[in-house]
Amino acid sequence: MTTINPYSSTYAPGLTAGQTAAQRANQATGYGAPRDQSPTINTPAVNVTLSAAAQAALKAQTDSRTIETVVSEAKAQITARLKAAGAKDALKDGNATIDLSGQDRRTLYAVASNQGGAFPMSQQVVAALALKSQADQVLAGPAAQARLTGDYASLYQTALDRLDAAGPEEKTTAAWSQQREALVEGRKQAIARPGLAPAGIANDPVAAYMAQTGSVVAGAKTREFGKVATDVRAALDKQYELAVSPGMATSADGGEIDFRRFDDRSLSAIALNKDEQFSGHEIAKAKTEIRQRDSAAIKAGYQSSGDEGSAGFGMAMITRYAGMTVEERDAAGWTPAVYSKMVELQAASDKLAEMFNANGTLAGPPSMLDFI
Repeated sequence: MTTINPYSSTYAPGLTAGQTAAQRANQATGYGAPRDQSPTINTPAVNVTLSAAAQAALKAQTDSRTIETVVSEAKAQITARLKAAGAKDALKDGNATIDLSGQDRRTLYAVASNQGGAFPMSQQVVAALALKSQADQVLAGPAAQARLTGDYASLYQTALDRLDAAGPEEKTTAAWSQQREALVEGRKQAIARPGLAPAGIANDPVAAYMAQTGSVVAGAKTREFGKVATDVRAALDKQYELAVSPGMATSADGGEIDFRRFDDRSLSAIALNKDEQFSGHEIAKAKTEIRQRDSAAIKAGYQSSGDEGSAGFGMAMITRYAGMTVEERDAAGWTPAVYSKMVELQAASDKLAEMFNANGTLAGPPSMLDFI
């Protein structure tokens, strides 16, 4: 967090939740002119603490780099990291060999979206995962608070602040516009219906985050898998104890199970049942839920690929695989063989794309064999 101490006796008025992070930060700092330059009479009167999103918004506003400079710097940074890691590629068997999480958002977006055609698929994937990790970190605290208090308006405002801190290249995309529209609608619903999570909004990144992370098992993505399974067992038993709706499970042996608050790795603990803590009914229901979520993710990946077609879809699927834990891959059937086939097909798609110019004319030798 960054603290601004404006030496003034005038308070900054009207910082509202409807403003973007940059607007609130600018308004706060705009009232920082000293009333008197004498160091003997001035004392700090207002302390304005900027959130991470507000800091990012301010940084984005002052980023005067050209996209060519951003790309050049990103290539140099990635090259240095690959050398330090002793790696030739950013991915090995679907796992990242380098860490890009410390890079700024505009740099990561340049890599993930392959600005200038300068970055291979593996680097795009690692950058996309780093972008997602940064977004998850920003939403984690407000999301936990929303689940506890029902304050979804603040959660959606946080997501809006982060979206507004995007760089100019990202803001020109349809995806950015669609997500912003969704977040504005989500915040509107949250204000109108306090305590209720917004629902039924297309392209809502907050809803996707909440569904993915769940809330029942703490630290499920990184904790020792056996401990996750034990916590899942306790959470299910508690759910059965509190179940009142017709048809809902009241024991491990029958009825519908509400998995909405279980993240993907927690579901994997049930489906894989490594410590034999779960019933056959629970395992079957968990596997069904995993298939449904996987199907929804694949559909979303296809829809988001847009004009990129099969190349964009292949990239989305490889990114999904790389973002999974080993247990999530096992439970969903995403084996190393499946990953290898996805990479192979993506490489073939990229190779075919090289045959043609943007206007559809051949870009090189007329024979396809020359490209294979």
